[in-house]
Amino acid sequence: MAYETKVILTALAERIALAETVREAYGAVQRAANVEGANLPPFDDFKKELMKEKENK
Repeated sequence: MAYETKVILTALAERIALAETVREAYGAVQRAANVEGANLPPFDDFKKELMKEKENK
């Protein structure tokens, strides 16, 4: 695994561990992804999409 990936994952793990809500944890992941060019949708949109997929299984 690349060193940069390890640094990013460690930083995200720390932020998630300290987050008080799922929304706050998602925000940390979303900001990191956006910096890397992988634009994640807003939390509410992403959750709705995942819930639809879950219902269809």
